Amino acid sequence: MSFLTPLYLFGAALIALPIVLHLLRRDVAPSVPFTAVRLLRKSPVDRSRRHRLRDLLLLAARVIALLLLAGSFARPFVAGAPSTGRTTIVAIDRSFSMAVPARFERARALAREAIDGARGGPVGVIAFDDRADVVAAPGTPADARAALDTIAPGYGATRFAAALDKAAEILADAGRESRIVIVSDLQRSGFDEGGAVLPEGIDLQVRDAGAATTNLSVTNATIDRKQVVATIRNFGNVARTTDVHAVADGRMLTARRVTIPAGDAADVAFDTGSEAGRLTVGISDSDGYLADNERVAIAESRALPKILIVGGGPVQTAGFYFSRALQAEAEEGADFDVHTITGGAFTALTPAQVRDQSVIAILSTHGLDRRVGETLRAFLDAGGGLFIAAGQDMDPSVLSTLLGWQPPLAPRDARNAGVLAATDLRHPVLRPFDAVAANFGQVVFDRVWDIDAGSAWRVVARYTSGAPALAERIPDGAPRVTAGRVLLFTSDVDRRWNDFPLNPAFVPFSQEIVRYLGARPPAVSSYVVADAPPGVPARPGIVTAGNRAVAINVDPRESTVDRVTPAEFLTLVTRSSAAGAPRAVRLAQQTEGQQNYWRYGLLLMLATLVVEAFVGSR
Repeated sequence: MSFLTPLYLFGAALIALPIVLHLLRRDVAPSVPFTAVRLLRKSPVDRSRRHRLRDLLLLAARVIALLLLAGSFARPFVAGAPSTGRTTIVAIDRSFSMAVPARFERARALAREAIDGARGGPVGVIAFDDRADVVAAPGTPADARAALDTIAPGYGATRFAAALDKAAEILADAGRESRIVIVSDLQRSGFDEGGAVLPEGIDLQVRDAGAATTNLSVTNATIDRKQVVATIRNFGNVARTTDVHAVADGRMLTARRVTIPAGDAADVAFDTGSEAGRLTVGISDSDGYLADNERVAIAESRALPKILIVGGGPVQTAGFYFSRALQAEAEEGADFDVHTITGGAFTALTPAQVRDQSVIAILSTHGLDRRVGETLRAFLDAGGGLFIAAGQDMDPSVLSTLLGWQPPLAPRDARNAGVLAATDLRHPVLRPFDAVAANFGQVVFDRVWDIDAGSAWRVVARYTSGAPALAERIPDGAPRVTAGRVLLFTSDVDRRWNDFPLNPAFVPFSQEIVRYLGARPPAVSSYVVADAPPGVPARPGIVTAGNRAVAINVDPRESTVDRVTPAEFLTLVTRSSAAGAPRAVRLAQQTEGQQNYWRYGLLLMLATLVVEAFVGSR
């Protein structure tokens, strides 16, 4: 007999308590001397044999109850007891590389062998690619074999971490010795995203279903006005020749024949004669994976949101910091098309040219006349966004006249306003700064506008002096309701009244402002199968998501033929100690979980206490 938590056995020392109480027990009633009997000789009265037997039974019952309680908490088990069978999880790869003829049938055969070798224990089945799904919960081998017949290769990519995570989740409550059998073609790309972790104590076995030695794939397809370009990659170790065909907006283009060296790629261009909106490119490759022989594409929206900055000085200096902040490139390039002009040049723009902008930033009122007011109001009525920054070149009375604000804006000049404090972190402009809002405290504002917000403005941020820093115009506060948004920053963005442009927070602050005002980057229109929008079938093709068309393609990383060996696979899986560290401890936990002797100990303890209560009440 062994114990999983033997330290609880020290609790058995509590049996000393009832023993000591039994030995120290005295008559309950104290002796009371009476005058009439004081001269009589003392003669002790022997306790009856029945009373002594009852006391011994009570003592034994209480001692046994405490021993059973301590033993139950120590979790006893018989280490050499025969096992009731281990739980086996068979994870079979259903990625599109498994669709090569005869490969998936071999994978099914290997999975059946793993099920037959389960030694009578429960068997579960998982099908995995980018994600892992439980096809059969741990149960009988017959159920597991029946589940295998329902699995077929799909269009996902291999991700071993998904399979191991799902299997470990199932086995976490198995309470017995367990193993996982991976049946796959063992593509190395299955470890590209890392994170393949498995708890110690779980036996991992790998079955190699084989892999192709050659594969051609259409890894990219793009539309460039009147030309489309397809990238064909040869993943094999010998040169390959193939025909490349393309269909643009339903028109079949002239096929191209191309030879691709081993391990190399080639770009194939097609002239469409006119701008194409949809494209399908395909190749002939019966020896490789079929799912990557075709790729679809949609013409991406090229128009970035247009931001027009209106300054008062020379174009080279007006709005310099604000424009550079908006032009700071993200991972895939700049998100905005930014232009800076003077007030006079802005006055000369036609209403159509103004409507073409997504956001207008006014940093100065120099050169603006009354004609601009009508254009700006029409721009806001059409849903445009307007950003206004205070500064020495901004006249609040002119601004109020242009935008028709009643009462007109009448700010008070304030000095030493302190630092910026994010008042409403729920506002979309400040929401990204929730965890780093303290960075605003590094910016010193020497001069600001102190405005009376009243009912016309919603204050988003304030200075530590209490004056509003960023405020949004409330449509109901104006005599006319507009569809567009207006944000007012009560200090300048040209480093004259503050040092905000030198703070790292200035770039994301500026970009979040124009995004909120309506400068949204073009929507993504191309996805891989694993990242398809909700409600879209997980298969390649051009489909409708919401009110727009999107292109769904297979993950090009799955097209590789580079593999790992079963031995290398085991080295690439990280073992975690979180589930019970040493294997001996893990096996002890599994054995104890099968036997559950502690439950019987608690039942016996309860029975003993019932006996103790019955005897004690007599």
